[in-house]
Amino acid sequence: MSETAPFVVYGFATTHDALVGERTLIAADVMHVTIPTPKSLGALCGIALRVPESSAGDAEAALVAAGTAWTARVEMLDRVR
Repeated sequence: MSETAPFVVYGFATTHDALVGERTLIAADVMHVTIPTPKSLGALCGIALRVPESSAGDAEAALVAAGTAWTARVEMLDRVR
């Protein structure tokens, strides 16, 4: 059986916003993975950022400080192995 871990996924209205968000998380040294937008976030730009739940506070602080707004946020479990 596979292990699962909690993640937070941020969806963005535009590709530009998603790329700015990604650069922001890189600059803030927040671990993340760029993924296709999950259907649970609705019809957005197609790029989402997945962050471990333990880093969500840091991610949100960095995004807000940079003025980068996410359009949707969802918590989910995903396989890690």
